[in-house]
Amino acid sequence: ITYNPGFLKLFDEIVSNSVDEHKRNPKLNEISVNINKETGWISIRDNGGIPVEIHKEYNEWVPEMIFSNLKTGSNFDDSEDRTVVGTNGVGSTLTNIFSTEFKIETCDTKKRFVQTFSNNMSVKTIPKVTKIKTKGYTEISWLTDFSRFELPGIDEASYKMIEKRLYDIAACNMGIKIYLNDTLISFKSFSQYAEMYTDNVLYEQSQNWKIGIGHSTVGFKAISFVNSVETKDGGTHVNNISWQIVNALRDMI
Repeated sequence: ITYNPGFLKLFDEIVSNSVDEHKRNPKLNEISVNINKETGWISIRDNGGIPVEIHKEYNEWVPEMIFSNLKTGSNFDDSEDRTVVGTNGVGSTLTNIFSTEFKIETCDTKKRFVQTFSNNMSVKTIPKVTKIKTKGYTEISWLTDFSRFELPGIDEASYKMIEKRLYDIAACNMGIKIYLNDTLISFKSFSQYAEMYTDNVLYEQSQNWKIGIGHSTVGFKAISFVNSVETKDGGTHVNNISWQIVNALRDMI
């Protein structure tokens, strides 16, 4: 299929925020994605909440800072072991920039925050904050500026790639319930996900690794992930495993 990776990146930046927050707070265990192919609107809702408060240093609402300011991430310390996706604090803001409309709605169980941006983040409404007692949630909705990607809208290929991405996230994060247009995507194990590619998978699992090995009819292929992100070009983690297998087989042969 032919698809636009830039358009998919906008989706991935928002959904990755929810996945990262799940790793920090396991109580966030549900992500619902709704895609309207006719209107082009996409929304991602999770059952976590962003603190609805004014940042002490920058005197700005925290939800507004996260989604409309570059370099506001929290993953800059390279001395830490990183298990999350985000690295440089620009992703979700770029989704806002490349959208004709972008809406933030979040609740931290005490206050609800709503704000809308438009015209590639050049126009914004005054944040509406109301007191409310309910379960925490965050919902981000946006309408991509499709002209920037030379796309007429959400085509079938783009939809399928988003669907595949959600399958990947569900397989890599067993603690999250993933919904796409109200349909649950889930796996009992990572090996069940691996068997979607090939039958008779040999499977091994340790604290930090989940590895499935199967037969290929077209030479060596690898589907791999690090911190829930597909590493489609492989890497040293793939080489590490394949070399061990080859060396062991060479000795046996």
